[in-house]
Amino acid sequence: MKRRISWLLLCCLLCAGFAMAEDLPEEEAASMAAEEAADAGENEETQASAVTPPASFRLLKSGSKGEDVTALQLRLKELGYDPGEADGIYGTATKQAVQAFQKRNSLSVDGAAGKQTQARLYSSEALSPLPPPEPVDVLAGDWPMLTNLEHPVGEDFLPADLVKMTDYCDESLIRIKYPDTQAVRTAVEALVTMLEAARADGITKWQCSAAYRSYAAQESLLNNRINTYLKKNTGWSRGRARRAALQTVAEPGASEHHLGLAFDINVPGASSFIGTRQCTWLHANCWEYGFIIRYPEGKKEITGFTPEPWHIRYVGPEHARIIWEEDLCLEEYLARYQPGAEAAESGNGMEKQE
Repeated sequence: MKRRISWLLLCCLLCAGFAMAEDLPEEEAASMAAEEAADAGENEETQASAVTPPASFRLLKSGSKGEDVTALQLRLKELGYDPGEADGIYGTATKQAVQAFQKRNSLSVDGAAGKQTQARLYSSEALSPLPPPEPVDVLAGDWPMLTNLEHPVGEDFLPADLVKMTDYCDESLIRIKYPDTQAVRTAVEALVTMLEAARADGITKWQCSAAYRSYAAQESLLNNRINTYLKKNTGWSRGRARRAALQTVAEPGASEHHLGLAFDINVPGASSFIGTRQCTWLHANCWEYGFIIRYPEGKKEITGFTPEPWHIRYVGPEHARIIWEEDLCLEEYLARYQPGAEAAESGNGMEKQE
């Protein structure tokens, strides 16, 4: 009997509860639902926008102008990307910011803001850039850092102590082709010292066309070279064009330029660096200042690159001297002398290290 009464009491209470819920005013019910939704998502990071998106999305690309471009730039800034000034003009900085956003948000990376890119950009799910990487001291340790296909760096690799080359290199000594070019301070100072010595020997008129290059910049360079081959050779597949491009352009992550220790040197206005007085002087003397010709003649099977007489790499005077004296490439040098390698030959100035 007692069990029957208990069950009846429980059923009455449940029915009363349901009736109360049904009798709640719509405003109260909506408020409760909103609170529950807020509680459920309070631990999720959102990127809600204070920027009003355009009523409709048109394709925005290089050269586009208008209020929707301004809104795009403001939203990119809001998320932490750098599109430059919010001036309503889709320029290089805006394109690069869009590319960075697309890559971070797993979209097709083409630098153009189509409907899919803009829909994600203005949504609460838009991802901000990752925090900047910790810079790496590329000159730390006793041995030169090796970067190639077998020893690539990551997408977030950043060398420490990068400086703007135009702040260190007098234009009368060397022309920096692109004003924003950067390199590691020690390497830039060694380059200046070397070129001052060249000027004392009567060798002038130098130009630097490349130094530090980010992973993204290397990726863009490779894609541009691939597209150039495809335009010139209409019957080629993209795979064939890529293989051809990789003969002279490194895979992203495998380029020496990521280290900030390499320079592409040439002569302003000259059609070729090979055979110039500058090239002859550089090959004969660069080792004294800590530089090597990184991709020399006869070493393609080891380095993976065709010879580049203009590409020099700073490794320090001690290492550069032995590499020059023994006609080695960097891979051969490290294989022979780095700890764990076979015993060094006598008379090379380096002792075997275990």
